[in-house]
Formats: sequence, C-alpha cells, structure tokens
Amino acid sequence: MTAASDNVTSSMSHFRNKRNMLIRTYKSVVPDAKASVVLLHGNCSHFRAEFSAYNMKWYMEKHAIGTPEVEDVVRNELMAVYPNNAGGKTTTDETKFPDAFTLDGRSFYDISPRFVHKGSFIEKLNHLGFNVYGLDHQSNGMSEGLNGKRNYFTNLEDIVDDVIQFIGIVKRNKFDEAGEKYDKEAIGAESVIGKVYLAGISMGGNIALRVAQKTSIYKNGSQNFIDGLIALAPMTDLSSYTDGVGKKIQLSISKAISMAYPSCTLGLAADNVPKNFNTFFRKNDPHYFGDVQCYAVILSLFDATRTLRKGHNQYPSDLPTLVLHGKNDDICDVKGSRDLVNKYLTGLKDIQYIELDTSVHCLTSSLYVDHIMPQLTTWLQRVHDGACPGA
Repeated sequence: MTAASDNVTSSMSHFRNKRNMLIRTYKSVVPDAKASVVLLHGNCSHFRAEFSAYNMKWYMEKHAIGTPEVEDVVRNELMAVYPNNAGGKTTTDETKFPDAFTLDGRSFYDISPRFVHKGSFIEKLNHLGFNVYGLDHQSNGMSEGLNGKRNYFTNLEDIVDDVIQFIGIVKRNKFDEAGEKYDKEAIGAESVIGKVYLAGISMGGNIALRVAQKTSIYKNGSQNFIDGLIALAPMTDLSSYTDGVGKKIQLSISKAISMAYPSCTLGLAADNVPKNFNTFFRKNDPHYFGDVQCYAVILSLFDATRTLRKGHNQYPSDLPTLVLHGKNDDICDVKGSRDLVNKYLTGLKDIQYIELDTSVHCLTSSLYVDHIMPQLTTWLQRVHDGACPGA
C-alpha cells in the first residue's frame, strides 16, 4: 500500500536495467501536479539519504550502540538490500529480503523510522506542486550491484544509461509497472505526464549533465528529452585531488592496481568519526556506503569528469540550466562549476549560476536545504512559466 500525508503519496517500484539488475525506484506525488522532478543522488548515498529527512527525533530518542530496537530496525533495513550484503555488514541468508516485489507499491517511509517526509527536499518540491521521482543507483541503497558488490561500478556511463532509462519510464507514466526492462525504442517517447525536470547533486550532478549530453539525439523540434536541469554542487572537476607530484604518482599507481584488481580497496580504515549531524546520521544508516571505496570506482569518477568535458558540445543549447555551488566546498571543488558556466556552456540561451557563501556540500540535506530553496523556487517558477531569457 502507499502512504499519503497532506495529500502527498509516496511509493516504491523497480525496473531492470541493461544488465538485468534490479534498480529500486521512488516517487512522491501530489494531486494536480504542475510538473515532475527526477532527483539523482551522489556517490555512496541513496535516494532517501540524499533527499528525505533523517528522523532527528528518532535518532535522539532511540539511537544508541547495542539498543535492541535499533538492531531490529537495521535488520529490517538490510532485508531490503539486493543482494543480501550492505557494505560487508551482513552476509547471512536470514537478512535477504525474500521477494523484491513485496516492496513495490509500499511507501518508502515504511521500511524504517529512520526517514521522514517533513522538512525534506522532497517535501519542499511537493509543496511547490511538483511530483518527485528518484532511484538508487546500481550497487547503492536498495538496488542490485555488479557482481553482488555494494558501491561498485567501473564506468559511470552505466549509471547514466540507467537514469536515461528511468526518465523514459517516468515520461511514459510506467513507474508503477514494476519490472520494466530496457527498451531502446521506448526511451525517446514523448512525455504523457507533462514537463520533466532533472536535478542531481554531487556525482548525481555529473550524471544529470551527462544525461543532457547523451539524450540530445532524442530532441524533437524544440522539445528536449528533459525540460530543465539543476546541478547542485556537481562533480565536474576532481583536479584538486591530483594536485602535486605525489598525488599524481599515487593516481598512476592506482590505475595500475585497478587494471589488475578492480575491486581492490586502498587498505585504509573508513573514517567513522562523525564530523557533524549529517555525517552522524549517514554513518549509522546501513544503506549508506561508509566503507573504503575500491580503486575501480574512484578512477571511474575521474574518468567521468573527463568524459563530461569532452561532451559539452552535445549539450542542448536551449535547455534551461541552473548550477548552484558553495564557494568553499571541500568535496567537489567549485572550480568545476565556474569552468562549466564560464568556459564550456557559454553558448546556452538560459543558464544561471549561483555561488553560495558556504562550505556545505550536501545542499539537499534537511539541515541545509532551506538555504537553497529561495533560488530553486524562483528558477523553477520562471522556467516552468516559460519566461526563459533569450527565447
């Protein structure tokens, strides 16, 4: 069953991607919606962690190491992971959810008390009259992964293709038809649900921009595959991680190791010390990947930034685009967004760049989202009304 709150209905479904992986999907819809927004989460995260609100009251009242109630909650959460492995935390048969289809149609807030709608980025968009859709990228959250591993992919293009497939499903109003399989001919179909906007944060921002590039082939007259794009602290430049001779040597060694042992990790302990409330919530979320990433994944992120830069000539020149980034972001350097708008996408008819006076990277967290909503609200209202500069 679905769950409705203040006329908002949330539910889950799934589809099968090119490799027949089960990709978990989500929607939060309102009556008489003006349009839809597809949200893309970042690296190591999942849809609910990025765009729902962590239930602070539950954490403060119930959460403690060894608390029986919390252990039961975690056990139920892990039962929804495909396959039955979440960051190496459990591999026992008893934690494997018996049937993926039993989740389809249920509210994604039913899985555990860890997340709530109130105060979330999803709620903000619903309140503006937009339906919200999203997915857990392959090997993240509750989606299947390559070789049964969590947070494991060797080419971000595979995830880009998953997103393109999912947007096609949303546009054809097939979200509730669980188990949809890849159909290249159906992807470019005209939307039957009105306008669809795409928004991504961090790695999700990179994916969103790449989706716009790759789907330019589906342009039909003045109609693009999507109707607008929002990139929040997008991962477009990782050069700060390779500054200096030492880091360049380390990257070269990593490439060599990755070719021989792609799933090998750095051999370092994960940083499990919470630095703020948001990291505390995530470190205790079993669907959030808090372990050390393997070489292949790390290198695929570097490759993704290069692929994106090479493909900017494919970006639709008439696609309304908004880029927001904190000027002191220490995860994804703001240099990437500055270059994006001042160097690579200068020919766009409607591009807006907003640089925020903050070091926050997780801009859609319920702890920070109110700082970006005024800008997002203004942009969405303007673009949806069709008042685009240069048009």
